[in-house]
Amino acid sequence: MTVNGGGAKGASDKVFQHNGPGRFVIKNFTVSDFGKLYRSCGNCSKQYARTVVVDNIKVTAPGKSLVGINSNLGDKATITNVTISNDASKRIVICEEYKGVTSGEPSKIGSGPSAACGYSTSSITYK
Repeated sequence: MTVNGGGAKGASDKVFQHNGPGRFVIKNFTVSDFGKLYRSCGNCSKQYARTVVVDNIKVTAPGKSLVGINSNLGDKATITNVTISNDASKRIVICEEYKGVTSGEPSKIGSGPSAACGYSTSSITYK
């Protein structure tokens, strides 16, 4: 699935949740006042290795995180060209890794650039 353009505001939890298999692309998108922009399903009864590409995103705080993936299930994220406004203290997490499960609640196992969370700090601009 590809979302090219558009925006979301006031999403208290997730803007996009990816439950099925495959690749999810979010590009040329604007988000503000949100929980998570993208989350790979953390506790679906059938799990898959999912891929997300996030490119050319304009973010306005407040927000919790841009991307949440299940690295233990083989999820991969690629994040480029992100501009974040009104977050001088850098509270919005760019990429979070979880231990995905088929029942119960997933646990957070890390955040920041990694083999699964593919981005560099130079891909993120703060305004």
